[in-house]
Amino acid sequence: MSHYNFRKIRAVLPSKQFVDNVLNKTQRRTPTVIRPGFKIIRIRDFYIRKVRTVQSMIHDKFGQILDDFPDLNSIHPFYSDLLNILYDRDHYKIALGSMSISRNIVDHIAKHYISQIKYGDSLFRCKTLKRAALGRLCTVIRKQKDSLSYLEQVRQHLSRYPSIDPTTRTLIITGYPNVGKSSFMNTITRANVDVQPYPFTTKSLFVGHFDYDFQRWQCLDTPGILDHPLIKRNTIEMQAITALAYIKSTILFFIDISETCGYSIHQQVTLFRSISRLFVGKPIVLVLSKIDLRKPNELSQEERKIIECVWDKELPKETFSDEEEENEKEKEKEELDEEDEEKDLIIGQENDESLGMALFNRELDWEIDWELKDGFLMASDERVKLVAISSKGEMGIAKVIEQSCDLLKSERVEKKVRSSEMDKNLNRLHVAIPEKRDEFERPPNIPKSILEMREKKKQKGYVKPKKTLSRDLEKQNGGYGKYDIDLRKEWILENEEWKDDIIPEIWEGKNIADFIDPEIERKLDELEKEEEEIIRKMEEADSQEMEVNDLNQTQEKMLDKIREKKMLKILKKNREKTRGRKSIPTNKNTKKSISSLKEHLKDMGLPDLPLKQAKKKHLKTKRGREKLRKGMMKELQDTQKEVQIGQGVVLNKDRSRVRSRSVDPRYKGFKDETQLKLARKIAVKQFEKKKNRYMPKGEGDRSIVTYRPKHLFSGKRGIGSADWR
Repeated sequence: MSHYNFRKIRAVLPSKQFVDNVLNKTQRRTPTVIRPGFKIIRIRDFYIRKVRTVQSMIHDKFGQILDDFPDLNSIHPFYSDLLNILYDRDHYKIALGSMSISRNIVDHIAKHYISQIKYGDSLFRCKTLKRAALGRLCTVIRKQKDSLSYLEQVRQHLSRYPSIDPTTRTLIITGYPNVGKSSFMNTITRANVDVQPYPFTTKSLFVGHFDYDFQRWQCLDTPGILDHPLIKRNTIEMQAITALAYIKSTILFFIDISETCGYSIHQQVTLFRSISRLFVGKPIVLVLSKIDLRKPNELSQEERKIIECVWDKELPKETFSDEEEENEKEKEKEELDEEDEEKDLIIGQENDESLGMALFNRELDWEIDWELKDGFLMASDERVKLVAISSKGEMGIAKVIEQSCDLLKSERVEKKVRSSEMDKNLNRLHVAIPEKRDEFERPPNIPKSILEMREKKKQKGYVKPKKTLSRDLEKQNGGYGKYDIDLRKEWILENEEWKDDIIPEIWEGKNIADFIDPEIERKLDELEKEEEEIIRKMEEADSQEMEVNDLNQTQEKMLDKIREKKMLKILKKNREKTRGRKSIPTNKNTKKSISSLKEHLKDMGLPDLPLKQAKKKHLKTKRGREKLRKGMMKELQDTQKEVQIGQGVVLNKDRSRVRSRSVDPRYKGFKDETQLKLARKIAVKQFEKKKNRYMPKGEGDRSIVTYRPKHLFSGKRGIGSADWR
């Protein structure tokens, strides 16, 4: 995955839209109403807030542009040089530099006008200064019209550019135009590169991915390169040169042996030699393409010699006509004139220049063994691999991928081994090698069945027997619903024949179903004795825990009276807790008779005398309930006045007030003072809420008095713009 995701760069607005966006947001985010009658401090703060809001928004927009666009000094050299080729490094830096300068100018202007507004003595002067500040800030944006439009074009192009990871495992396809590079790319990857029968169909870098040896590989399809000086190469060719110079990869150089691309084999090999400086330290695979149009064994001796002399100082001269010879001489003169300029424009690894020149000076020690195996040509060397392919018939494709990937993997491993970090890691590792302890040989123990199977496999015409599955048995025996699985076939017995035996009902003259253990009665007796012993122990434990009742009859009566007194105390306490609360409404439908009340009083141990008095005086008195309650409580207190416990201990109970306490009139229907305070607090809050609803509005309030004013929505509209702001 690429380290650089240029699709995240946010859009750059044009200058006019930039200004409209900033001013509209300022109008929405800041107060809109100010009056001459306000205090001067309030008026100054109103206009200072406007200026500061505009300044902060412009500052953030410019900062966003500077943060989103890549810095050429901090990104990978491949991307840095690619941006220079596509967009011109100087123009790009000037555009971003103008954004940085404009951001500082905006801060300076806002600071200056804010200091002026602080000394404004009227609404008119503060407003005039605000208008001047916003005008100058918008002018700064309008002056950056060209830079903003240029950066937006760069953003749009970068977002469409493929994500290339310059550090991952990569194959780079290069060569003359129309030699079969894009067809090969579409064959090994899912990239849908356009393929046409004319040169320069591919005008930019294309990326595809494929899997080899359980790893993800990246493949780059580069535009075609022509054999002319570096200074004459256009933007399309320079993209390929940049990829070859900066990305550590395997180079797949395509040579069209059918020459249908319009270039001879001699010209293609010359191109390879001219750009060989870019191949320093990288594995190379020469790919002879389009073998479906012309077979490798159809090459002439001269053409084979040209390919063999790819590393020679001089190539065999190609035979030309008179006109072609004159053109070649003119080209040689131009190359000699521009040789000095080309030396100054070395792309790639400048420190490896000596290594690049050594490629031309070393002696040739490579001879190709021309062999045709499985339809494609093969030749091998430590430096260069040669493979012939055909993308149309997919001949030799797998061989190219295998050799190119293996070369790059070995190169990367060697580089890591030579690094200084590897020495640190090797010091931590220890490889234990076992030593021979005696002369006794211990061969591996392989089962006979495995050895027999291996011998059978060596024989000709051996077919591995197919294992019979339960599904096959089911089909043979009638299918689902009729076939029953044999569960006995997995049994492990001494004799395999016993698996199918049926268990007999009578064995040795006895019925197996009635067979009884002779000691079964003894075992049952032991179990019963054990159970009885357990029950006895549990009963003893329970008897020890039971309390012994040593009280006599009088003490038991006293205990009952104490318990009754305790219950009355609990009832009285509960009654005091519920004092002042609303009583639970009784059901009007339920009616109780006097006889049921008498029985209830008897059950509670109370006399029914107050009940008889209440019955007689019910119609005469209005407060019979109060007298009834007093009479009942008097009798209860008389019965509980003196209680003797043990030897002469006496408990006296004072008379207590029975009537419920009336509510304090100051609380006016509330339980206590805290509840009254809470009610007053809620009332005040509701009153203030109603009062604040009709208070005068401030400058921060939003109000639209008329949604459709008549002067804007009546009459004919003119031809001019409707931008009322």
